[in-house]
Amino acid sequence: MSKGSLITEDMRQMIGRETEAYVLKVERGDALRFLEATGETDPRFVKESWARGKGYGGAALPPTFFCPDPTIVATMAGLKRPRPFPHSIGVGSDWEFLQPVRVGDTLSLTARIADLYEKQGSSEMGRMLFTVIEVRCANQREELVGIGRCTTIVYEGTAGGQEEAAR
Repeated sequence: MSKGSLITEDMRQMIGRETEAYVLKVERGDALRFLEATGETDPRFVKESWARGKGYGGAALPPTFFCPDPTIVATMAGLKRPRPFPHSIGVGSDWEFLQPVRVGDTLSLTARIADLYEKQGSSEMGRMLFTVIEVRCANQREELVGIGRCTTIVYEGTAGGQEEAAR
């Protein structure tokens, strides 16, 4: 079932090309909504005086604040990714946390495609294109705050698989 490579020369040229920065000013209301949405109660993140007294330099936000979902943040930063098939699924994310994020920070987020590769899936999945996305975040002091990475798959699907899903 060889149909040639899914990865075109245009797709290869997308690898490593960084987006313009998406800038986010960290405001108190955004921080409070994030803490509420995540149910965070750790005093390092919610009690300014406690965090300062324990040597944390004040309350910071939970580490994933800068990039809770790399796919969504990459899209907000303007990253276009190849989608030769109609079906898509996220298959995993990971983060590196390097600096705390605090209310008042200005974050600059850029995204790039770090890698593209293809595989043959099951008869229901068909051909699959894997895209590894990387989001880098720096603060107003140009310190790297963190890096979020994710892998997504777009896949062909089969008529049988689509009929089954419709039932």
